Amino acid sequence: MQTLDTETFSTVAAAVCLTAIAIPLLVQSIYDRSRRYGGYQKRNILYSPENSELRILVTAHRPEDTMAAINLLEAYSPMKETPLAIYALHLMELVGRAHPLLINHQLGQKATSSSASRSLPITKLFDQLEFQYSGHVVVQSFTAISLNKFMHEDICSLAFEKLVSLIVLPFHRKWNAQGKVVFDNNTWRNMNRQVLQMAPCSVGVLVDRRKIQQQPQQFGGQPQVAPYRVAIVFLGGDDDREALAYAKRMAKSPHVFLTVVRFFAYGDDDSGDGSWDAMLDAEVLKDLRLAFAQTGNLRFREERVEDGPELALRVRSLEEAYDLIIVGRRHGGDSRMLAGLTEWVEFPELGPVGDILASADINRPVSVLVVQQQLHLKIK
Repeated sequence: MQTLDTETFSTVAAAVCLTAIAIPLLVQSIYDRSRRYGGYQKRNILYSPENSELRILVTAHRPEDTMAAINLLEAYSPMKETPLAIYALHLMELVGRAHPLLINHQLGQKATSSSASRSLPITKLFDQLEFQYSGHVVVQSFTAISLNKFMHEDICSLAFEKLVSLIVLPFHRKWNAQGKVVFDNNTWRNMNRQVLQMAPCSVGVLVDRRKIQQQPQQFGGQPQVAPYRVAIVFLGGDDDREALAYAKRMAKSPHVFLTVVRFFAYGDDDSGDGSWDAMLDAEVLKDLRLAFAQTGNLRFREERVEDGPELALRVRSLEEAYDLIIVGRRHGGDSRMLAGLTEWVEFPELGPVGDILASADINRPVSVLVVQQQLHLKIK
């Protein structure tokens, strides 16, 4: 047996160490994990047939998250023209178990008594929603038990398998009525950011500041539904068009009153800059006007701003008048409108406008849905 001298051994050992370090880094730089969820089908709301069933994956860590999501879905007012297929996913941290689990409650799969008791309130809430909108809402409930660092994989895999168009994620921070932060979970924030990067479909982050449900009122013994006021902040771009597509479906309910607030920079005309993006913006806005020309529950506003600080003031003024504000995460249009905002964004996962509306100094009960259109689409 031939022995190695000290110099040769040191060289071999160094080469092995360098290889062990370099190969994982090289693989990580080359392999894009999000590509596994890429597909040839557009899985978003904008390109879904308007009267088709909308498939939504709703995630929840706690019953409070479930209530916020259900109130949002009730505001959607599911009916024959706007049916919903809801995949409810309860996320639980893996503790003291060797293997993660994905439990399909429709198949009667069993979980531990502890996990079953924690999931029961959430599944019951969604069962009640299905019963309330019988024939217009179909619910399938799941529980994912895994390590926090892998929860985004469970979400994206289920969304990919079920062909959903939208994932709804709860924002990681909660406030009380005075605007004080009462809950903040950075682990959940990291999960949301990973889902936004890897999702096979569109994603909505729900910033819940109140129960945004339609409150029944009695007039002459007949139940009435209070008007539900929704605003869209529209600057242009893929995400704003996706947000508009979701709001358009909501506005089919006679109880939803939708206001589209379109912002321009001073000096721009209504037709935009002539780019392909601007033409798409104009087309979806024109289509929306035509769709609701006779209903009376759609209103357009156009406002011009000088820069980011002025845009922030105008957006903040909306919180008084609406129950829900829907915004895109990323924006097209004139970059002057966002000048001075991007440098101060606290939550990049919400984008500059969503970040304004999630500010801790807002103590109004308006909730916010921040929408990102599907990112990963393979080209044939």
